[in-house]
Amino acid sequence: MRAPLTDADLDSRLAALGLERDTSIVSPPPSKNRTVVCKSAKKRVLVKIADGPGNVGVLREGSILERVAPLAEVKGSPLHLPHVYAFDPAHGLLGLEWIQGGETLHHFHRRTQEYPGPLSRQVGQALGFLHRSSRETPGKYALADAFRDESDLLECFLRMRPDFYARLSQVGVDFFASVQNDHGAMQGLQALSEQQAKESEAALLHGDLRQANLLRVMRGKAAAVVFLDWELSFWGDPARDLGSLLSDYVLGWLAPEHRSEVLGRPMLAEQSRSLLLGYAESREPGFKLDEGFQHRVVRWIGAALLIAVYGISHYEQVLDARALGVARHALDMLARPGDWPSVIWGEL
Repeated sequence: MRAPLTDADLDSRLAALGLERDTSIVSPPPSKNRTVVCKSAKKRVLVKIADGPGNVGVLREGSILERVAPLAEVKGSPLHLPHVYAFDPAHGLLGLEWIQGGETLHHFHRRTQEYPGPLSRQVGQALGFLHRSSRETPGKYALADAFRDESDLLECFLRMRPDFYARLSQVGVDFFASVQNDHGAMQGLQALSEQQAKESEAALLHGDLRQANLLRVMRGKAAAVVFLDWELSFWGDPARDLGSLLSDYVLGWLAPEHRSEVLGRPMLAEQSRSLLLGYAESREPGFKLDEGFQHRVVRWIGAALLIAVYGISHYEQVLDARALGVARHALDMLARPGDWPSVIWGEL
């Protein structure tokens, strides 16, 4: 792990890239890594700094964006990415051009209560294009073991590491035990784990595809969606990205936490169907949204919901009725994925 930079060291490194801090804008709150807003001539740049626990993610994101950037430059490409202003892995800095006027899908949906089919289709097309392109020429996107997710919570449900177990609260221990006592759900998780290992069917995944990592830029029909935060990108089952994103919408239907998150089943079905159909349009010839693929998407939704419940157990130290209800539905999705496509998205 890199030692935290002093302000003087950081300013020196920024200056070497032709940047200085922009104090007119408040930097985003820290998450996995430290970020500062900078300026260069008339451009603003968001700089991610690898000087803490998120340093591996920053370096991974920079390396991945260097590899996938050409996909966004293809004429008519549905995939939109943040432009890399500078990537200095030796000094742990990644500069991304500031995107003005953007709004994450998380905020857009809650502000408008709208879930436009064309918007979902656009996201699906971009994701299908990423998966198709990486499968066609995997050598362009290979980065040795940097794409392996060693902290995958899916594997922790199946084969918990001692160091992970030692950090669990009693609530977390009880939650994992309840999952591991559900034979059908464990079979579903094992099926996903085995699918992850099938290199012949793998693609480059975004790895953290959520509403908060999709930025809607501009307004109306001309709005484009930019895929942000590639720190967790890795190779795996293409259905996983779809399940991760859809879990956000399924939560709004099953157990909304706030009134702004309420999503009725008809709207959920329209949104999910548009996403999947857009995805299929951009995949390689011969790809089909067949029963097997749909069942994997459902199981990945279930796995994502379980991970969300684990997060509640970790941060809240208690699982309320809402969290326990989400967990029950997640276990059912893993054990009986065939029951859910007609519920979530209907006929494709």
